[in-house]
Amino acid sequence: MALEYHFGIDFGTTNSSTVGYYRASGDAQWVKMRFEDEEGLPTPSFVAIDYETGEVHTGRDAWNRRMELSSTCECIPSVKSLLDSGWKKTIAGKEWTACDVATQVFLALKRTAYEGLGAEIASATVAIPIGFSPSKREQVRRAAARAGIAIESFISEPTAAYFANYSELKSCETVAMFDWGGGTLDVSVVENDSGRLTELATNGIKLGGDDIDRKVALKIHSKVAREKGQSVSFDDMPLVAQDRMLVKAERAKRVLSDDDDTSVFLGSYGELGAFRESLSYEWFEAIIEPEVNRAMKCLEDTISGSGVGLANIDRVVMIGGSSNMRPLLEHMEDKYGDKLFFPDETMWSISDGAARLSINPGMYYAAQDLGLILSDGSYFPILHKGDKVKGWSSSTSFGLVDHSEDARLIFAGSRDLDRASDRYWVFTVPQYGFLQEKIILESSFDDNLVFRATAKSSMRSNKYSSTWEYDRLKCYYRLSELGL
Repeated sequence: MALEYHFGIDFGTTNSSTVGYYRASGDAQWVKMRFEDEEGLPTPSFVAIDYETGEVHTGRDAWNRRMELSSTCECIPSVKSLLDSGWKKTIAGKEWTACDVATQVFLALKRTAYEGLGAEIASATVAIPIGFSPSKREQVRRAAARAGIAIESFISEPTAAYFANYSELKSCETVAMFDWGGGTLDVSVVENDSGRLTELATNGIKLGGDDIDRKVALKIHSKVAREKGQSVSFDDMPLVAQDRMLVKAERAKRVLSDDDDTSVFLGSYGELGAFRESLSYEWFEAIIEPEVNRAMKCLEDTISGSGVGLANIDRVVMIGGSSNMRPLLEHMEDKYGDKLFFPDETMWSISDGAARLSINPGMYYAAQDLGLILSDGSYFPILHKGDKVKGWSSSTSFGLVDHSEDARLIFAGSRDLDRASDRYWVFTVPQYGFLQEKIILESSFDDNLVFRATAKSSMRSNKYSSTWEYDRLKCYYRLSELGL
C-alpha cells in the first residue's frame, strides 16, 4: 500500500526535532508521528568528531557524554550559531566546515525518522528563526541537501508554532509567541488578520535550558564539595564526572517543575566520591530567579515594541522545553493569567507546524512597498505591498542624468530602509555616462526568501553588474486551509 509522507523540521540551536504526517493512498485521515530519541526528547544538535579517527558522534548518548568526548573529539554543541562565521577546522586529515557539521545533524534526524517510521525523509519544510541571514539559509539548504533532504520551503519559527495550534488560536487577533528552548529565548508578537499572519515585533536573548542546567550543576557541586570539606572546582573534576553531574542536573530541573523535592545521587563523582543531595523546589526557584526575570523582561519588551499593548494580546503561547519550568510558569500566571496558552507538545510545536505547512503550504506576501528614489526625488515603486513573494520578479530600465562613472541606486519604501545610512553607498553600478546608455535592474526573490536586485549598464558586460540583497523585507503569511 502506497503511503504519502510530509515532514517538518525544527533546526534548533541546542535541539532539533522532526514531526511527520503520513496516510495511505486515498485515505482522508493523516497520522502524526513525532520522532523522539531514546529519552523521548528531540535530538540534540550536537556533533563530536574524533581527532584521530574522524568518527562522528551525534544524538542523546553523545550529548550526555559531551564532556568526556571533549578530550578526544572536536565538540560542536550548536552549529546553527556558526553557519555564517567562517568556522573551518581540519580534523583527522579532513577539512570540516559549519555546513559539513550541520549535515551531520540532518543525518541524525533522518536516522531517527527512519528508525521510527521506516521511511526516508526526502523533503521537508524547515523552520528557522526570524532574521536568519541569507548565508545561513543557504548553508542550511545545502547541509540538508547533502543529507538527502530537499527543503521545500523555509517558515519562520513563530509562524510554524502558530500554525501547529491554529485551531485553538484562529479566533485570536494578536498572539505573543514565547519560545524558550535549550539555547535561546525567542519572542514574537503575531497578528492574525483573517488568516494573514504578520509578525509585528520580534526579540530574543541567548539564554536557554543548557545555561540553567549548568548553573544547577555548579550549585550542586558546591554543596557536595562544601559538605565533604573539599575545594575542587567543577571544571577541575574529571570530564566523565562533569557529564554525569550535568545529566543529573537536567533531570532534577525537570522533576522540580512538577514536584516539591527530589534527590541527586552519584555512586562515583571523581575525588568527591559518592554523594546524595536532597533538592527542594524553593532552592531551585531561588537559583534560577535571575534567568526567569530576564525571560519575563524579554517578553514584556517585545509586547511593548509591537505597539499593541498588553490589553490587546489575546494569548501568550508557551513553547519550547524551558517554558515548562514551574518558577517561570508561576511568574507568567501572575502577570498574564488566563491569556496563557499551553500546547499539548511544547517541544514539538514548531516542527509540527512545519509539517502541517508541508501538507497545506500557504504563501508569503510583501507587507511593505519597496522601490527607488529617482534623481528628482520622486519614488518609483518596484515591489508593492500585497505582492506574492514566491516567483515574483521584475525587470526595469532607467535612463541616466549625468556623466559620472557610477550610477547610485537608492532604495526606499520602508522605515528600515529610509533610516539606513548604508543605502546611499552600498549599491553602485559602473557606467559610461553616454546619452543612449541605460541601467537595467532585474529584481526577484530567491528560494530562501531573500530579495535580490542586480543592475548593470546596457553598454557593459555582466561581469560589471552589481547585486544588492535585502533579507529584512517585512512579509506576512497567508494560511491555506488546515486540512488536518
